[in-house]
Amino acid sequence: MTAPDVDVPVGTGLMIKGSVLDMSPAQAGTACVSKESMTLQMEYLHLSMLQGGLFNNETITGVPVLLTAIGSDGTVIDLGTTTTNGYSGAFNYEWTPPKEDTYQIIASFTGDDSYSSSMSTTAVSVGRAPEKVNIPEQIIPPDYTMTILGVGIAVIIAVVIAAAAAVLLLRKR
Repeated sequence: MTAPDVDVPVGTGLMIKGSVLDMSPAQAGTACVSKESMTLQMEYLHLSMLQGGLFNNETITGVPVLLTAIGSDGTVIDLGTTTTNGYSGAFNYEWTPPKEDTYQIIASFTGDDSYSSSMSTTAVSVGRAPEKVNIPEQIIPPDYTMTILGVGIAVIIAVVIAAAAAVLLLRKR
């Protein structure tokens, strides 16, 4: 089972992940499956049947995992129950811790007719939320395009007028 290895800011959701696997010698490392899926799983593992059943119309379901968080002060929080994936044995659960603390997370499988119980633990540290950064508004500089264009046109007109005046003065002489 895993949870983030870094300090998580309070108010931020985190993902708890793990798996429940069969460790018996005959099928070590395969997913633990529900009692209802056991026949299908055994046919797949030991008789080379299709994983979805003979007509590929069956689904293998996983087992329930109870998740609990225990704060450093001993406060127990029932996170709820999730179900493993019947094909991989993996589970995941999103949780947003309620306050700053260090929590021990416990995942437990109570067992059933086919499997004995098991559990795993991990820990997560929840720290202060980061300070809000105030980004000042950007000052948008004025657009001088029209002013520059106007001055350019005025200069061209002045040069044309001066040139025309010079031509007129030269003709009068």
